Amino acid sequence: MKKAEATAYARGLTPEREFSAAYMDLRNLRGLLQKTPDCATDEIIKALYSLLMEERYSTQRMCQLLYRECAKSLAAVGAGCMNQFVSRKALKLQIQAASTCTKYASVEASGGLGLLPVEVILPQAPSPFSGEAPAISWNKLIRSAGVTEEPVFSGRSAVMKATGEDQIFAVKIARKGEAPDGLHLEGKWMERLNRESACCKVRFDCPRPFHVADRIVFKITGLPDSAPDNLHEEGYAMAYHAHSDYFVYPNDDRPEKQSSPDEMLEIMGRNSYILGWLAGRGIVHDAPIPLFHNRVQATRRTDEGVYQWHRFGRLDRWLDSCRYPNFGLSGLRDFEHLQVMKSGRDSFYWAIGSHFMSILLVLGSWFRARQPELCGLDKNGDPVDARHLFDPELFEQAIMICFSNYYHGFTGNEFQNEIDLHLSGLVQSMINEMGVDNHMFEFMRVVDQEILSDDEFRKYLIKCGMEPQKACAIEKNKEDIPLTTGPHLGNFNGAISLPEIIEWSAMAAGCCIAAKSLGDRWPREV
Repeated sequence: MKKAEATAYARGLTPEREFSAAYMDLRNLRGLLQKTPDCATDEIIKALYSLLMEERYSTQRMCQLLYRECAKSLAAVGAGCMNQFVSRKALKLQIQAASTCTKYASVEASGGLGLLPVEVILPQAPSPFSGEAPAISWNKLIRSAGVTEEPVFSGRSAVMKATGEDQIFAVKIARKGEAPDGLHLEGKWMERLNRESACCKVRFDCPRPFHVADRIVFKITGLPDSAPDNLHEEGYAMAYHAHSDYFVYPNDDRPEKQSSPDEMLEIMGRNSYILGWLAGRGIVHDAPIPLFHNRVQATRRTDEGVYQWHRFGRLDRWLDSCRYPNFGLSGLRDFEHLQVMKSGRDSFYWAIGSHFMSILLVLGSWFRARQPELCGLDKNGDPVDARHLFDPELFEQAIMICFSNYYHGFTGNEFQNEIDLHLSGLVQSMINEMGVDNHMFEFMRVVDQEILSDDEFRKYLIKCGMEPQKACAIEKNKEDIPLTTGPHLGNFNGAISLPEIIEWSAMAAGCCIAAKSLGDRWPREV
């Protein structure tokens, strides 16, 4: 009876079917297949696959919801149908749809796989900050830590050499108005991962937090004169010892710090493994690089301008986002961004997709870092063309190494080319868009100007590259102000100009999650 009912719903999914009726049919069909996946047939699978592949209803405003029902239906069959011929076919067709569809059909085809649950015992999240923070003077702190040289401040962190082979000591201080909870969280994750990183199959030199009276967060008094002026009034801080490779980045654009192709491949591949290894255990880094849709509106947006890739919005200042990734020669860093996250939810799938998107962006930035001055607009106001800096073959090799390592770390299995990654097309699209700075402008809306003081307003304009004299001459709250802050990927408040990296990242995330979730059901060949 249920098989006949499911078949009737599937037969109704013709190209002529009106959108709302097709959506209701799909909801009903998905409900049936999730409860009774054995009622699936070859005919039902083909109907679902055709709807995705033809990208029917893609002009409809709510098409994403319809594609989601379709993808969940296929995933229910692939994960639960006892007929191996039917379940394997459903999986293969869904993988094919995930790797070849575009925009929302692609993201949801991948999301059907990405929402499958992964059996893993989740760790406990670190305990919250108690509010207790003992005080210590700067001089006593560095004496206790075995520091051997004067500190060098990089932003809010002071870094200096310490006793021991290849060791540094870093002090991370809260900014003005910032709660100390993040510092506590970072130290607690360091404590845990410092113990567990020995189980990782690749090098992961996790920092060791420094304790003051058995506390991770403390208050520093008597900071040196070289400290920046934007630090917390009460001096909340945490500190750690780390390997001297901790601040070595794969895509550093300073001539003396640039990595060779082999060094870049090693660092990127190894950190991809670590990101996957942690995520496969339910520990997800939610910011391998800082991704924003819109920095200029961050103070008044409820999402603080943070990028949500599944919405296909314009990506703000992509090269700036890649400048200091939260991974390097020693492994991962900025552990305050680690979260315990349960699979089978959008948030988990989106986080894994962000990992892949971040990896792709950093790889692209490595090619641009070989000639960092070649950026922006030329003397005629035309976009700089830096495509000659890219090596397509090396780019493809780097993506394959990163994906294979992430897949291995996440699933515990070697990647066996069971997915066609379509790397040549992806790389060509990335070179064409990342290599030409077509999108350089953004606008500071009047509503964004109104929430800033006059001084903050001038400082922001200057920070965005405007000449001080011009910034002082502009009348605040009068009109929207164009700012040259790129390169961006897409026009201000528009869509991303490189949707291919979103489609590919979605596919990569969905397939990794499905491979771990399905185990032996996952197809091992294309």
